[in-house]
Amino acid sequence: MQETQTISEEYLKPFHDKVNEEADGIIKYFIYGFFFLGIGLSVFHDTYVLAIVMGGLSVGIYYVVKTFGNGNLWARLVVSFLMWNFAFQFILQMHGTYEMHFFYFIGLTVLLFYEDWRVLLPLMVYAIFTFLYMFYSQNSDSAVMGMLTNAPSLSYTNVLLHLGILIFYGGLCMLWANLQRKQTRDSGINYLHMDEQLKLMDTNINFANSISQGNLKAEYSAEKADRLGESLMNMRESLIEAAERESKEKFVNVGLAAIGDILRNNSDNIKDLCDDVIQNLVKYMRANQGGIFIIQKDDNTDESYLELMACRAYERKKYLERRVEIGQGLIGQAAIEKKAIFLTDVPDSYINITSGLGIANPNSVLIVPLKSNEEIVGVIEMASFDVFTDNDVEFLEKVGESIASTIISAQTNQQTKELLEQSRQMTEEMQSQEEEMRQNMEEMQATQEEMARTQSELGDKEANLKALIDNTTDSIITMDRNYKILVMNQVVKNRYKGTQYENMKEGSDALDMLGDVRDEWKAYYDRALNGEALNFTLKSSVKGEDTYRDYYINPIRDDKGYILGVSVFSRDITDKKHFEIEMKEKGAVLDAMVNHTDNTYFAIDTKFKIIFANDTLKERFRTNGIELDNGKNILDVLSGDALNIWKDRYTKTLAGERLTFKEDRPVGDKVLKIITECFPIYNEDGEIIGAAVISRDKTAEENAKEQVGKLTAEIEKLKGK
Repeated sequence: MQETQTISEEYLKPFHDKVNEEADGIIKYFIYGFFFLGIGLSVFHDTYVLAIVMGGLSVGIYYVVKTFGNGNLWARLVVSFLMWNFAFQFILQMHGTYEMHFFYFIGLTVLLFYEDWRVLLPLMVYAIFTFLYMFYSQNSDSAVMGMLTNAPSLSYTNVLLHLGILIFYGGLCMLWANLQRKQTRDSGINYLHMDEQLKLMDTNINFANSISQGNLKAEYSAEKADRLGESLMNMRESLIEAAERESKEKFVNVGLAAIGDILRNNSDNIKDLCDDVIQNLVKYMRANQGGIFIIQKDDNTDESYLELMACRAYERKKYLERRVEIGQGLIGQAAIEKKAIFLTDVPDSYINITSGLGIANPNSVLIVPLKSNEEIVGVIEMASFDVFTDNDVEFLEKVGESIASTIISAQTNQQTKELLEQSRQMTEEMQSQEEEMRQNMEEMQATQEEMARTQSELGDKEANLKALIDNTTDSIITMDRNYKILVMNQVVKNRYKGTQYENMKEGSDALDMLGDVRDEWKAYYDRALNGEALNFTLKSSVKGEDTYRDYYINPIRDDKGYILGVSVFSRDITDKKHFEIEMKEKGAVLDAMVNHTDNTYFAIDTKFKIIFANDTLKERFRTNGIELDNGKNILDVLSGDALNIWKDRYTKTLAGERLTFKEDRPVGDKVLKIITECFPIYNEDGEIIGAAVISRDKTAEENAKEQVGKLTAEIEKLKGK
């Protein structure tokens, strides 16, 4: 906020203007009152002319200054003059009665409402002047004294005493006016400070609301922030950093999860594995080209080399045959050095990215060796028009380790299959010669099966016995109101072995061995002892593990409801927690696959209500001003010919037919060539519960074919010439 002097000059004027406005209203009534008082006094002393002329002149002057100088200092100075002019009129009307001098005090008191010591000066000077003039007239036998027959005789002592009183009271009123003005000024400053604080508070609230709604780019509207505003802006910066960090971690983790699924599903076929991996990596990293090279053995020379196992460019498979010797070029160098190579200044002759628009040199190339425990099994190469980020490099290095481990496992499985096949052949050859041995082995196998069955029964009995002794896998502890442990099952004791809680047993104080978490757990126990039932999940690391446990802390009551103690149940929910995390990650991957494609996916139930529509389809309908929301009836959305056509298709599909057709579909200012498939959706009982529609955009492909046809026709014409 501005300095105090600046506030008084620029911002405090409205407060003083309001005081002056209210004072003007009060003065108005006193002016009218004094005028009518003069008329009333004239009745007793027959001074009508003086009351009407002098009083009317004062009222006229008041109206003039109010009309032309309202709000100005000189107008208030004139009003101060008029206040004593009326008092002087009353003195003349009363023929010098000194009681009329009390209007001096009344006038100064009324003028105090202006809170300006300067306004008091005209009245004071005018009053002192008239008093001295009357004293002078009395001593000089002036003709004026003929009008002041009721004026008492004054001595110099009386004059000095009266002057002292007039000056003292005037000075007191001036001090009082200055004090009132200062109080008004202080009140105005306080009000402005409070108003600024309220504005800052509103700014902070709006800024905090924007941040809470996820708008981390919100601007702080105040020119200068207070401590809370600075804290909010610091918090926003922290949230932005956390969001960026989370985005990077999510990119790596989601990518690792997606590639992990591919590795698990193709662990028995290296060729399919490499093809699926490079396809998804090129798409996920938004690269333009990529390839996987696997180390192979030359059957003739027994030397190792790198073979291009799979390659993708612009999400299309490139069927290439390429062999790179170990140590040859950057790919062979990465295999020897076992380190990633990242190029942003790519030589023109190194690699080209080919598309329908021509051939261009990439802006960055990333080469990462596929290694597991320092064992190199291959190299992966990615090229892009965009520069790869550090996050991309980190992700590809991490995923390279998983790919290498899977390839090693696949190679091992392949070798194992070959050995098993050889073993099977040898077994078949030996079977004809070992019939008797086989029969003995069958008898042995029957005996072993009987023994296994017996062992299984013994195991079941042992398991049942253990269940009776220790009936639950949950950890159970009960304690009394003094935190003394009453019951501790074996599950808890086993869990605490080798930890700081190992000596905890029945009869121990439950708080003695809790260390740094003593106050936290005591608070939980106290809440339960006060009648509250608690349920929460904590991340546990009793033995250094990283697990999650559900805790249930409940009061133990007797028949009368009195709380005797507390029971603590805990259960390991690590698998459930990890499953929830995994499902969230898979859901994010599935959403990305369905919604980030040019194809449209759509489904309705048997009542034509929309079950699902991906973002691509919603956007196409949105260009025509139609919103596709789940739960809407698709027949209410469509109209005209489209309604009749699609109603017939949906009806046939819901009746069990599978439809495939091509059509031209207008979308905005374009016409798309679409191949659509409609097929029924069945439940587990084989009943139709809905219909699904998948549309694939073939516009680019059809246009390309049409262009090829035109070019072919042009070539034929040229050949004819």
